[in-house]
Amino acid sequence: MDNELAPQPRSDNLSLMTLPPRNPLPRPTLIPGLARVWRGPVELQIGLDPARAVRVELPDPRLARVLDLLDGNLAERQVLVHAAELGVAPEEARQLVDLLHRAGLVLPSAALLPAGLPSVERRRLAAEAAALALGGPAPGDLPHPSPARVLRRRRAARVVLAGRGRLGSSVAVALAEAGVGHVFPDLSGVVGPGHLAGSALRAGDLGSPLRAAVAAAVHRSVPGTAVHDVRRAPVNLVVQLAHEQPAALVAAAHAGRRQPHLAVRIRDGVAVIGPLVPSAGGPCLNCQDLHRRERDPDWPGAEGPPGPDVAEPCAVATVLAATGFVVAEVLTFLDGGTPETLGAAVEISSPGRIRRRSWPPHPVCTCHRRGRRATHARSAAGRDGAPARQAAGTHAATGGDGAPEPRGGDL
Repeated sequence: MDNELAPQPRSDNLSLMTLPPRNPLPRPTLIPGLARVWRGPVELQIGLDPARAVRVELPDPRLARVLDLLDGNLAERQVLVHAAELGVAPEEARQLVDLLHRAGLVLPSAALLPAGLPSVERRRLAAEAAALALGGPAPGDLPHPSPARVLRRRRAARVVLAGRGRLGSSVAVALAEAGVGHVFPDLSGVVGPGHLAGSALRAGDLGSPLRAAVAAAVHRSVPGTAVHDVRRAPVNLVVQLAHEQPAALVAAAHAGRRQPHLAVRIRDGVAVIGPLVPSAGGPCLNCQDLHRRERDPDWPGAEGPPGPDVAEPCAVATVLAATGFVVAEVLTFLDGGTPETLGAAVEISSPGRIRRRSWPPHPVCTCHRRGRRATHARSAAGRDGAPARQAAGTHAATGGDGAPEPRGGDL
């Protein structure tokens, strides 16, 4: 534990503020879930995190009751009217709204949650929207997309989980809970005991086809999420789980469609997440396999996942940590950020042991250049005589194990 003292929350004295004129906020909303702590007779702290919390000296303690009016249901003028009914001067109420708006704790209702959402969905996404608002830049930093814009983007996104393995079920449900509108579990195999850990699957699902069971679990957890086959619809990202095909064949299938994809697998108890390959290409699974073959000429290539009746060896705590990391990488990509796994893989051997390995594009692999599909396909056919179209988890795009010598080290 760090011995340094935590930074103190910002302190603002409402009575000393001189505020420039501005247009009224449309339905001002205090970020939900923020704690309110009285630090003295007239000093109120809003929030607990020193990086975001604000200490406000209120000339009239009744001003604290104005915070209850900032629920997104009232226009600012209505807030001022109700504040007057509480005995608070409208100018003081406006100053409080201004102060919290400048601190990033109050924003227009339409900037927090997308308009038109059913009330049930608004309640479900309120915590996610609040986290997005609190996780953005500090006041005065560069602007960033509002939580509502991020959630609209997620709602319009299509994510496919392809392959097999223990992580598919938990990742699918978590993505839906984070607001992804279409999650297609293109998963093979049947539900085994290992799939139940940290997922919404039930004991009664054991032995059922994994695809149908995960689709039903997503519907139970987040009704209204699309889980049907995407067919030829554009896919924002494929989460490529364990597969039987050679790395070159899988990479060829995705590269030929310029399909962004994130590789996820479990290797001897270690969750390996990455690389994430965008539509423009970049270091891919085939690059990793080619680097490995250069270092180990007798390397036979990564074997497929264990049979349907054999659970991948991985501790439950590691499965849960890996689920969170995979979901974070997918959401970062969908939200327009820069994932940790671009050109790299993150290995999670336990929740507290994480290692990142990176590698350059292999000169033989053309994942980073045009004409990638033909080169990948020739490589795959030369090794296994299989056409690229047989690779699993291939979908229309929007836009082996054993890593090479790492570049970079432990996170």
